[in-house]
Amino acid sequence: MGQAHAAEGHRHGVAFYYSHLGYFAEVVQATVSSQGVVKVDKVWVAGDCGSQIINPAGALNQCQGAALDGIGAALGQVITIDRGRVVQTNFHEYTLLRMYQAPPVQVDFRITPNPPTGLGEPAMPPVLPALCNAIFAATGKRVRSLPINTAELKSI
Repeated sequence: MGQAHAAEGHRHGVAFYYSHLGYFAEVVQATVSSQGVVKVDKVWVAGDCGSQIINPAGALNQCQGAALDGIGAALGQVITIDRGRVVQTNFHEYTLLRMYQAPPVQVDFRITPNPPTGLGEPAMPPVLPALCNAIFAATGKRVRSLPINTAELKSI
């Protein structure tokens, strides 16, 4: 999965997070076009949420949804305030992640002797820096604010 084996244009970023007594590591594979368009190709999530998962299907859905929510926030959920009011009026202006943008999200859990932990929160934050690290690997440019400004990623 390293860059030496990455397909042309695909780069990987990784990030780790500890929250609610759970440990999560995520890898994002992304492609950045010369126009600065970011496409997330795949996300891998590895989670240690303790000794027992009560509802495996629910746990999988929580982690997949958290990763997709983070990607959506990174790619376009901007709120603009003008004279004390939000400019965006509805979802046509505050764009949530669309189905065609949603990458596959592979989730693997490691069962450990740790006590069972929370699941919804810890799976979301690491996808953001993992995506930004993949963008850096692809462009050499660091993302310093969210949502991602694709104009800053264009090739010169």
